[in-house]
Amino acid sequence: MNIELMVLNDGGVILVGSEPFPYLVKRVEYYNEQRLFMIVYNNEAQDSELMHYEVPRKMAPPIEKSPDVMIYSLFPDHEPIGYKVPLVKVGEIY
Repeated sequence: MNIELMVLNDGGVILVGSEPFPYLVKRVEYYNEQRLFMIVYNNEAQDSELMHYEVPRKMAPPIEKSPDVMIYSLFPDHEPIGYKVPLVKVGEIY
């Protein structure tokens, strides 16, 4: 699955999955110092998923300001589904 990060015109943050996420997302953790995301699922049996690329420096300020993130999943034969989850910042914000 490919996951894209976008900042909307209104400053909102959105993560778009190219296919449905394996479970509902409980929250997204943003690690300030590494500029990385961890997706935490609402299923304790499923491990969290670390996004394996660094967030570009220019996208960091909107992420640091946002209290939540929109999760948007694309389905092959269904309308996309979107919902908001908390965006938890870990580490110091500069």
